[in-house]
Amino acid sequence: MSLSLQNRMRLRRAAVWVSRLVVGVTFAIAGWAKAIDPWGFVIKTGEYLAVWNWTLPAELIVAACVAVASIEFCTGVLIAIGAMKRFSVWTAAAFMALMLPLTLYIAIADPVADCGCFGDFIIVSNWFTFVKNIVLTALIVYLAAYNRSVAGLVPAPVQWLAISVSLLFPFFLAFVGYNTQPVVDFRPFKLGTQMFHPADYGADTYFTYEKNGERRNFTLDNIPDSTWVFVDAEAGGQPEDASCSVFDSDGEEVSEYIVNSEGEQLFLIVPDPNMQFLSRSHFVNSLADYGRNRGVELIAVVGSFGDTLDEWKDWVRPDFNVYSADPVSLKMISRGVASLVMTRNGKIIWKRTLSSLDPGLIEYGDDSNVLSEIRPVDDGRIHATALCIYMASMLIIYLLGQSPKILRCFMPRKS
Repeated sequence: MSLSLQNRMRLRRAAVWVSRLVVGVTFAIAGWAKAIDPWGFVIKTGEYLAVWNWTLPAELIVAACVAVASIEFCTGVLIAIGAMKRFSVWTAAAFMALMLPLTLYIAIADPVADCGCFGDFIIVSNWFTFVKNIVLTALIVYLAAYNRSVAGLVPAPVQWLAISVSLLFPFFLAFVGYNTQPVVDFRPFKLGTQMFHPADYGADTYFTYEKNGERRNFTLDNIPDSTWVFVDAEAGGQPEDASCSVFDSDGEEVSEYIVNSEGEQLFLIVPDPNMQFLSRSHFVNSLADYGRNRGVELIAVVGSFGDTLDEWKDWVRPDFNVYSADPVSLKMISRGVASLVMTRNGKIIWKRTLSSLDPGLIEYGDDSNVLSEIRPVDDGRIHATALCIYMASMLIIYLLGQSPKILRCFMPRKS
């Protein structure tokens, strides 16, 4: 016995809403995770470009990553609430037209460890990502056929408001995350954790560098010059993501010796030393002197070895101790071209990009330590506040859309 028309419409309505939620929530989470950590998205994009031997301006990569994260989040929200039914579905289809063949290539060729679809929030295998995209594509095709037949939560007159706030929310997260630090830290070195977790780097440790598409392995004693790009570091067993070994100029592992179990320390983290740092080198030396006068030692850990590190020292003329570590691990600790990490009793209490600190911060004549008073951005308060504002805005937009129905409830009925 065939289903009645009414039952078929109910099933279609349910299928459309399930498809909306699956596609919408997936897109929204992916965009949110990328917006939270724009540096991570930029780094992952750089890995792809390095594999393909493409070179693009850094500013263009950053702008593109922030735009993609914001649009992906907004698209997911619009699909989930049934707004802009045609536009949102076709935008999602455009995403999948690019991502489906790309993730198939990644699954087969395996050029990077993971595609980075959900940043460091959720790390999945390349094949899982491809299968996920097949499912999403099938649901998007279904929505392209039937999405307009089912009403959404937000009527047309106020949909532009939903678009506006759904773009502003991820853009704000990305702005803070890029200029200061991610407002939520998905990486191992969170607030309150030990600054360094030494890895088991022994005599058989080798460092992989790449130049003109050629990859070679080097030991710590024969690190190549700056024309080679660091790719990875491996010991007899691959170190865990949470590990970060620090080496002195003699190649000795000193991670456990440079972190004080009592008192405060300031670590300058420079994953990729380059000429950009020179503009703030005077501030860093002043900062080291400021901390020294208040019992706070500044230590630099640079993602470079050998001649490249010596060249960086010649540029900066550091008035503080400088050590080496592999750049990948340093990027896991904190984000930015150069950043500062404050520790108390060996535990992380805040992180900041160097550019986010005002040089006038340390121009004090008294013995107070303003560095101890800096609040972290990744303790949850900024993200919670932004999320509450966003959710309240979406609720208000929904109520505005329902206002005619609400008003009719209070209007006197004609007898």
